[in-house]
Amino acid sequence: MSKQILKSIAILGLIFNTLPLNASDNSNGFYMGVDTAFINIGDDTLDITTYDSDGNKKSKKSYKDVTSISYGLKFGYQHFDKNRFELSLNDSKISTNVGNIKGVTIGINYEWGFTSLETGNILPYLSVGLNGGRAELSKFKFKDKKADMISSTFGAGIRYNVNENVDAKIGYLHSSTGFGDFENEKGDMQGISQDKLEFGLTYKF
Repeated sequence: MSKQILKSIAILGLIFNTLPLNASDNSNGFYMGVDTAFINIGDDTLDITTYDSDGNKKSKKSYKDVTSISYGLKFGYQHFDKNRFELSLNDSKISTNVGNIKGVTIGINYEWGFTSLETGNILPYLSVGLNGGRAELSKFKFKDKKADMISSTFGAGIRYNVNENVDAKIGYLHSSTGFGDFENEKGDMQGISQDKLEFGLTYKF
């Protein structure tokens, strides 16, 4: 799936280079773009709860050595007030010192553009989102290797209008991810908390 998203990013780049930049009023309308997040700006954590032989909770461990990279292909609509609603297809890879996780999700996201704080080509924003899909484990000592995953996100940053059609963004993105069915007699994966820098590029039609 990651190869498909990377191909989509390449195709999107070609679109940016070939489509004419002559929109007369693009404050509202449809757009497509790509996002990526891979630079940690906090202590990302993986929480695993362990049980005794009777199934009683024994301990909860938090692993700090977590790194990840994610890509998203998005399609959405921008309102006159520069707020945005979008759908996305996301691919992520998470590495820890106890195992690795690959996930593919579909998400919805709403982004508020604060036009009252807009200065020149720079627009501050806040965003919230919800993603759901499937995750696959490797190296973990769980009998289940695939399970559902769901994550909530919160972000804040700035958009920069490159021209009438193209804008770029950089911001902070927090995500909390939970899993289902990754469990056996040794433990249950509770979730992952991440704080990253997010980068994005958007083409408005």
